[in-house]
Amino acid sequence: MTSAARMIAIGLMVSAIFISACFLEKNYGDNFATPNHAPVGFYDQAKYEKGVFTGIGWSADKEDNVPLKMVLVYVDGKPVGEAKFQMNREDVVNVYKNDRWLKSGWQVSASIPLGQGPHTSLALCFDSKDALLVLNKEFIVR
Repeated sequence: MTSAARMIAIGLMVSAIFISACFLEKNYGDNFATPNHAPVGFYDQAKYEKGVFTGIGWSADKEDNVPLKMVLVYVDGKPVGEAKFQMNREDVVNVYKNDRWLKSGWQVSASIPLGQGPHTSLALCFDSKDALLVLNKEFIVR
């Protein structure tokens, strides 16, 4: 068999395998009955006064509503604590037209040592299926 004929035969076999694989392809999207969207939210304020860091924000989830599974807060990469959903957020209800998001406001406070200068805080917001929203807020200690 000439090299040209061999190349054509190999090409036809590869094409046949590819076409048959496409017909046997499984739709993995069918494994998920409902989508899991990441939570939404905003980090409103990060401040440091008299040795106490305070982070304030809100987050909610289209599927879970409020409260989320957890909101973990970090400052400069170090864990500060888990925020508590304890604040009513009528502004969020008005914007998103969802009364179930009223208690979407969270806050965390912790006594931690911070030096003067710029700092960064992260809030990791997890829903019940661990979809994640990452919020950050920069602040300056004077």
